[in-house]
Amino acid sequence: MSDFDTDVLVVGAGPTGLTLAAELAARGVGCRIVEKAPSRSTHSRALVVQPRTLELFRAMGFADDLVAVGQHSLSINLHVRGRRVVSVDIEDIGLETTPYPYLLFVSQAETERCLDAHLASLGCQIERPVELTSFKDDGSAVVAELSGPGGTETVRARYLIGCDGAHSAVRRGAGLAFEGDAYPQEFMLADVDCDWEHGHGGVHLFFGRGGVFVGLPMAGEHAYRFITARHIGKDAPTDDPTLEEVVAVGEDITGTRLPLSNPRWLARFRLHHRGVDRYSKGRVFVAGDAAHIHSPAGGQGMNTGIQDAYNLAWKLAFVVQGQASPSLLDSYHDERHPIGQFLLKFTDRLFRLGSSSNWALAQLRALVLPRVAPLIFNDRKRRARAFRFVSQLAVHYRSSSIAIEPSSTRGLGKLVRAGDRAPDADLADAGRLFDHICGPGFSVLALVAELADVGSLTRTLQEALGPWAIDTRLTFVTSTAAKVRQHVLYDAHGQAFERYGVRDRALFLIRPDGHVATRCAGLDPAPISAWFEQATNDTPS
Repeated sequence: MSDFDTDVLVVGAGPTGLTLAAELAARGVGCRIVEKAPSRSTHSRALVVQPRTLELFRAMGFADDLVAVGQHSLSINLHVRGRRVVSVDIEDIGLETTPYPYLLFVSQAETERCLDAHLASLGCQIERPVELTSFKDDGSAVVAELSGPGGTETVRARYLIGCDGAHSAVRRGAGLAFEGDAYPQEFMLADVDCDWEHGHGGVHLFFGRGGVFVGLPMAGEHAYRFITARHIGKDAPTDDPTLEEVVAVGEDITGTRLPLSNPRWLARFRLHHRGVDRYSKGRVFVAGDAAHIHSPAGGQGMNTGIQDAYNLAWKLAFVVQGQASPSLLDSYHDERHPIGQFLLKFTDRLFRLGSSSNWALAQLRALVLPRVAPLIFNDRKRRARAFRFVSQLAVHYRSSSIAIEPSSTRGLGKLVRAGDRAPDADLADAGRLFDHICGPGFSVLALVAELADVGSLTRTLQEALGPWAIDTRLTFVTSTAAKVRQHVLYDAHGQAFERYGVRDRALFLIRPDGHVATRCAGLDPAPISAWFEQATNDTPS
């Protein structure tokens, strides 16, 4: 009989918690997810789903459902002191290594709806309203006290994960520092209808002397979200703004008439930029807003939390199921903490530059933006480089202890290294490469121009993988049409070989989260078996 009531207790049922619980459930890990709010918020909240997040949702199986209710054919428009300096259609932002070369604008309510349905299909239900009141990590388990409609319950779990937002009870209970500060600006948000001169479907960023005013398209003929940030005095109001107040502030910054109507959500709030010093302590982990909160610049918050969850889920499953030692979990902090810290600094600088009312910065903004922005947005290659970071496709873990480069990289290009996100490719009749290498387990991608004996290579790889072969899929891709046969994919356009930097033959071990674990030139799988031995630090039972 198990000494645990559940393997993992997830606190918080936002996008981060839902992703984590779903990925654990998909891997057969016992999981409970609790949420203190009695019902889900109907407000739209986060609006942007980045390409990297859509890739993860594709692996989970519901990306197309979300894309169907969002919008991605739009334009980006930059206005400085009432003058439009950039207007560019970005249905395709120039990112060719992903099946989602765009930013998806969709309500967080829809994102959570898809995650909810996916989680339920895996047999896991959110428990509401259930609140974590206390917990103790005794070294062998986390003993948590939960309070719900049925009273108080004690739960003994292997691991406790805090996905419970900026005011995380898990983070506070674990004693994790949450360093940072509040922005001096006041933010106002308005989800409204706007039948204005700029039409619908475009993102509009207005930079004026009084602050910044941003318009984001929403589902609906004239639906928009407007967000403004401005410096405030000591006696600033704290209640939600009126529609008239939003219009007055917006027109002052934009110099544009704002015929706003039908307000669905009006809010006034302050924002903080903070991050934890550690993403884990003993058997307790934090993810998403419980680990990092920052300005909404670039639409990074929700997407970063989802990637935290995905990174942690497969490692927890590996450990809980006895396929790796607990030391594998150390790589969660090692990989995600630097990303969180970098995003905090990046979004902070971007926000301060865009919203500052400092005279010198405002002058610099007015001078530089009209000259630099068109150079970036009107050139497809420059646009792709700029969006590669914003889209989170550029996130890598090259410095991670479990990103292991081979002793010799002769014959391997520099495009894709250990720790990098594995790029997608169009395989024509064979579909997308992602669909063959992404899933709950590991994948070995064999790129072989002249594949003589599929059976022999399969046996060699399975022997090298040993006990890990059961959960590792093998994908063979060739660039020679004459060599195509059953179980071998044809790289008709040469995209896979080009994007992975392979001329003749190479093997790539792809992690469950779509990052390259290791690679090797030729077809000797010794580096792959060595990766499992080193990264898991134990032989699976």
